Formats: sequence, structure tokens, C-alpha cells
Amino acid sequence: MKIKELFAKDITRNIQGVVKIGQDDEAVIVNELDEYVVTKELNRHFDKLFESYRKGTTARTDKIGVWISGFFGSGKSHFLKIISYLLSGKEYAGLKAVGYFDDKIADNRILADMKAAGDISADVILFNIDAKSDSDSKVSKDAIVKVFMKVFNEMQGFCGSMPWIGDIERQMSASGAYEAFKEKFAELAGDTWEAKREDFYFEEDAIIGALSATQKMSREAARSWYDKSEANYAIDIATFARRVREYIELCSKQLGKKHYVIFLIDEMGQYMGTDNNILLNLQTVVESLGTECGGRAWVIATGQEDISSIINETKTSRDDFSKIIGRFDTRLSLSSANVHEVIKKRLLAKTDTAADKLRLLYADKSAIIKNLSTFSHDTPEKKLYANAEDFADVYPFVPYQFKLLQEVFTGIRMHGASGKHLSEGERSLLNGFQEAAKLYGESEDGALIPFQASAPPWRPFLTTTSVS
Repeated sequence: MKIKELFAKDITRNIQGVVKIGQDDEAVIVNELDEYVVTKELNRHFDKLFESYRKGTTARTDKIGVWISGFFGSGKSHFLKIISYLLSGKEYAGLKAVGYFDDKIADNRILADMKAAGDISADVILFNIDAKSDSDSKVSKDAIVKVFMKVFNEMQGFCGSMPWIGDIERQMSASGAYEAFKEKFAELAGDTWEAKREDFYFEEDAIIGALSATQKMSREAARSWYDKSEANYAIDIATFARRVREYIELCSKQLGKKHYVIFLIDEMGQYMGTDNNILLNLQTVVESLGTECGGRAWVIATGQEDISSIINETKTSRDDFSKIIGRFDTRLSLSSANVHEVIKKRLLAKTDTAADKLRLLYADKSAIIKNLSTFSHDTPEKKLYANAEDFADVYPFVPYQFKLLQEVFTGIRMHGASGKHLSEGERSLLNGFQEAAKLYGESEDGALIPFQASAPPWRPFLTTTSVS
């Protein structure tokens, strides 16, 4: 039997190696939901997260922050994206997101909390903060709130890149004159408002004409707004939180039931780095949303480090430490064991026949197998097969390769000149093992795949330094 014939699923199938935030193709989403593996660790995280959310929907609370941590490649971005599908309540290929978890979650109580969350009316805003922030945003004391306001505007269909435009769009929408303005602008400009609004400084006549024709503005007042709108615009955290509350109240009134807004932010920890000002800005945003909205607005963020570690690195004061920890009351950490279990279940799962054959092979060749991999006593990581079952689960790889590949990816990302781009494609631990398995797919069972076979995804990011 060839190695490629051992696996329960085709080893050459297309697997999304790295999750891309913002990708909304239904076929991709269905594939993600269908193939998502719920490990024991993730089962606990789903339990904690959805229990917190359920409590927040039944009583007023200001504990609306969730922090998800995990090393590079741990699956936290994928976990965040799956959460966004579950909370949105949307259907994908005719089935609600939680429907894909009926055979993944064994605990009916957890599944009930997940289904209840999906039935709640909510706007889910998922974004990578580095991709949504302006190039100079980190130097601003209001860096975080500006990004929050941008994505909040975009979710409503308003202009995100020029917030002062989004502001007047909101006012026109509230007064019921927004559609009339857009129709008049299209008539004057020859194109839709949405297509031309970012050409703000090149559409002066059409904008002023549409404002004066459809709003309670004279032409002079419209021109004054056009000339001064950017300079006069200002946003603070309290105003942002109030606008979120007003939006939630409006939606609740229109729908006749409670409505929620959930911000899901990927790479928040990397964006903050060791900048104390950005950390405190985030804390104030979460605090204001909690106070203003009382549990109707949530913030769920990811970072490679636990929030307490980031606080320590930024040398935050004891009082601020307590405040930030209090805002992110729900903290989840993805470990390396979780990634290894995902790889084994999603990629390396064997057919029953293949698993039986591998167990027998281990029983017959265990001494030879153990002698193939030997380590000195001072080697940090030297995990080998524990038993025949472990051999069947991990084959055609050796257990120590999981930890070693993780350390290679982390090392390149931290120290390589181009390492920061390592996550910008199909390059992950899962992808590394898949490429190696594909490379040796035609080999007969019994062959072990050497570690260097996993190199294709990360080799281009290795850099050399010459000293002259």
C-alpha cells in the first residue's frame, strides 16, 4: 500500500493553509466549516466563550472583552474566523454555521449555547487591524478608536477611509434623505456615490449640488461644509461608544428584538507591540463600549501573547493592569498540543484498514523504528512514538517533527528579514506536513518521511548574511 492510500481523505486536496481574514467566498467558508477540527482544547474554549456570551445576553454586563492567544501558527486566526461564522447566524450552503458542528461537539450543553448565540441578531465585524489601520495611525493617541470607527462605518455601508464623509452619511441616513442625496449625486456626477465618494476632492460641484438639492442646506452652507468638514471632524472614544449604542438601539427597534454588534480583531497583540498608549487606548474603547452598551457590544481579539504578558512588557501600572484584565474577563489560550491534534485529525487521519496495518507494523518493527531516531540526553525535544496507536496516528512522520517544525516557523518569523511575510500565503504547519506527505505519497508504507521534506513552504524565507 502506498503512503497516499493510507489516509482517510485525499492528501492532495486543497487545504487552506493560512486563514485569510476578509475572504467571504461561500465555497471557501463551507470548506472551512466542514473541515474544522474541534480538539479537546478547542471544546473547552468554545464552552467558555459561548457561556460568557450567553450570560452577557441575559443580563447587563461590562465584561465584553475576549482575548485569544497562541503562538504563530497555533490556529487562533482560524478559531476567530469560525467564531465569526457561528455568531453571525448566517447560512452557508443552506445550513447555519452551527449545523456543521453537530457531529463535532459531543456536549449538548455547549452545542445549545452555540445554537442560541447563532439565533441572536448581531452584526459581526471581522478584520485584521494592521490591514485596516492607516500607515500613520500608531502615532496617534486615538489609533484604536479610529480603526474601530472605520470598520463600524464600513459595516453600515458608510465611508470608512474618510470618516467625516461617513459622519454626514450617518446624519443623512437618520433623517431619511440619504437615498435622495445618492440619486442626485449620480445624476450630477454620472456615477454612483459609492464609486466616487473617495474622490471627494475631485467631485466638489456634484457633492455641493447634491447636498443643497436634497438636504436642508443652502448652497453656501453646503460649500462651507465641503471646505471645512475634514478639519472640523473629530472622534473620541465616548462619541464612538455612543454611536454604537444608538445604532444597536435603532436596529433593535426596527427588528423588534435585541441586537448586538461584535468586533473580532485579528493580530491585535502584534499591532500593539510594546506601545503602552495603544494598549490603554484599547482598554478605554472596551471599557466605554461595556459601560455604554451594557453587553450589547463585544470585542474579541487575538494576540500571540496572553494579555497579561503584553501588559507586563509595556510596563503598565498596577492600576491599569487591573483595569485591562477586568475588561478582558474571558481569556483563551491555544497551545501547541492543539495544533498537533488538528494536524493528526485533519490531515493524517487513516482509514480503518490502514490504521490496523500500521499497528501491526509497529508491533513487528518497534525495535527497528526506535533505533532509527536516537537523541543525546541533552537534546531539548526528543519525543518518539509512545505506542502502536501513536504510530498509526502520526505516521508517516515522527512525533518530534511537530515541535521542531513549529520552532522553525517561529524562528524564521521572528529573526528572518522576510519572516514577517511567512503567514501571507499557504505557509503553515499544516501546509508543511501536507507538502511532505504529497512528496512521499508514492512511497510504500513503512517509509518514514524525513524532516527536510517539509521545507518547501519555509525555505524561500531563509536568509543568508555575508560579512566582508
